[in-house]
Amino acid sequence: MAMLGPRQLATLAVLLLPAVAQVPNFHGCIDPVAKALPYCDASLPVDKRLDDLLSRLSLLEKVAQITPQGDLGDQCTTFTRGKAEIGLPEWAWLVETNTNVASACPQEGRCATTFVGPMGLGAAFNRTLWRLKGTVFGNEMRALSNIGGSRFNIGNKARIGLTAYGPNINLARDPRFGRSSELPGEDPLLSGTYAYEMVSGMQEKDSHNYPKIAAFLKHFTAYSTEANRGHDTYNISAYDFFDSYLPQYERAFAAQPAGAMCSYNA
Repeated sequence: MAMLGPRQLATLAVLLLPAVAQVPNFHGCIDPVAKALPYCDASLPVDKRLDDLLSRLSLLEKVAQITPQGDLGDQCTTFTRGKAEIGLPEWAWLVETNTNVASACPQEGRCATTFVGPMGLGAAFNRTLWRLKGTVFGNEMRALSNIGGSRFNIGNKARIGLTAYGPNINLARDPRFGRSSELPGEDPLLSGTYAYEMVSGMQEKDSHNYPKIAAFLKHFTAYSTEANRGHDTYNISAYDFFDSYLPQYERAFAAQPAGAMCSYNA
């Protein structure tokens, strides 16, 4: 699902989670075992901490860091394994971020902000609005992670982390496509600009240079169909592929998202 390797995942664990008074979901370096190890020593350079962490993982354990573990939860949410012996927590990857941060309401009447659908926002042609949407997503997802928020209902093991899947910038070429409600429009320039601004807002950095969350684009690429989407292939000309299905990603990647969710045809 993600485009990050073991070292990049370790970087997320070390850099993306600054210490706060309440322990956020999936936070590492909190138990005595982990605190005693060099990878949790904040006085060391990040490279040395990463080298130490990776040296404590076997090849299979590294693979388990980037592969859905069915015994931990459903494969769509994508739970990956930690290592209790060194205090490394598990992770639940998938949190949808298209219209809102897909989450249970922490309290009655206290829920994540729900925006007009992406196609409605796309029709605004307002880059400031798109960036502010990303800013709200980044703030709320970080807050939900900090207070122990969950995806589907309070206390669900699919807790809110800091890996956000959205915006979706596939093209709305056919109204029968089941994901049209997630898309900003049919034009690659519009979709790419929308994603660039939204990702920039989502990944704004704080005064310590920590990004609020890690944004992942989706679905890369040529995903504008719904029927048989797990076992299909698309007969796309080279011209259409480069003119319609790649330009929005080229523009969006300029914002340096953490990665991308692949389409089923990838």
